[in-house]
Amino acid sequence: MKKIEDVIFLSGQGNHELGLKILEELSELFGSRCQFDHITINKYPDGEFDNRIVNHEKIKGKIVVLYQSLFSQELLDEAMDLIWACKHQYGARYIVAVFPFFWNRRQDPMMKEDKKERWSKKIVKRDEIQRLRKTIHLLSVCGVDEMMVATPHSSAMATACTEYSIKFHEIDPSSLFATTVQTFVPHEDQHLIKIYAPDAGSIPRAVNLANLLRCPVLFNLKNRAINDTTSIIEEEIGERERLVKEFRDYYKFQEIYYITPELVKNAIIIMVEDEVASGGTANDTGQMLQKFEVKSIFLLATHPVLTPGWRNKLFYNYPFTKIVMANTIPRGYDKRTGGKVFDITVAPMFGASLFRILNRL
Repeated sequence: MKKIEDVIFLSGQGNHELGLKILEELSELFGSRCQFDHITINKYPDGEFDNRIVNHEKIKGKIVVLYQSLFSQELLDEAMDLIWACKHQYGARYIVAVFPFFWNRRQDPMMKEDKKERWSKKIVKRDEIQRLRKTIHLLSVCGVDEMMVATPHSSAMATACTEYSIKFHEIDPSSLFATTVQTFVPHEDQHLIKIYAPDAGSIPRAVNLANLLRCPVLFNLKNRAINDTTSIIEEEIGERERLVKEFRDYYKFQEIYYITPELVKNAIIIMVEDEVASGGTANDTGQMLQKFEVKSIFLLATHPVLTPGWRNKLFYNYPFTKIVMANTIPRGYDKRTGGKVFDITVAPMFGASLFRILNRL
């Protein structure tokens, strides 16, 4: 990229406030104002999209950065509509998609047994459609060249991007979480911190955070049934030892242990999750940890999905000292909690990553 004028910034309706904050960060880094070009948002009487890029003549031969947090099917459809128009109708040279949250993120069923999934306890579900893979395929067809997503649910997203020739960037908020934990936990108690991964998929996030906080990781495994309910698996001693060795070797991190009541007693436990949806699983885990006489429990989550009824489940017999959530999905007045949830912004991380991408192009 020769100059910032070579870039067109566009935004859909998905969490536009975060998009503005990302551009503020980017403007500081470039020393030049970055702003979204105007899109007229409209629909035809029958509900079909009638969104229009007002200054579309500026797009030909340019880099387009399309921002949209994809927390509904309609927002995904809107993003694809705009991306296709930019690349195939108006002649954009290159498209970078900034998706803080990704729709269909969990819909990655296995079609056959996969050794890479041996720790996750996933089961083959051939009757389910691979909608994550399908979504990324469609984005590729529409014209996406690079894509940024915060804390993907699994490695399946990056795998699909590779399959369909999209350069993938995972935005990891671990440094923001680490700073937040160090703010809330008194310095004299920080040696008590232990990161808890409630399943195999959480271990990479736990290790990233543990490296920053210089503390151990505790884990157990979960079974996810056909009806999507989960239960903790009680492994035999020999299996626990084998898993610990495998995880330590795989993640090149020696401070990984299978959770026991002795390891968590009087500890400050940090639960790190990609998202909170109903809040039921997180609350159940918090209640279990409380029985082990922990000193305190912090819940950290990137995506506040927050499905209907989440407060009743997450706050039942409130087991947490503090809940921290990022702002990939807007948490409006109807989802405020009177201070029980502390908000952090991922805007600086997206801004810095986007700055590096644009300087490379």
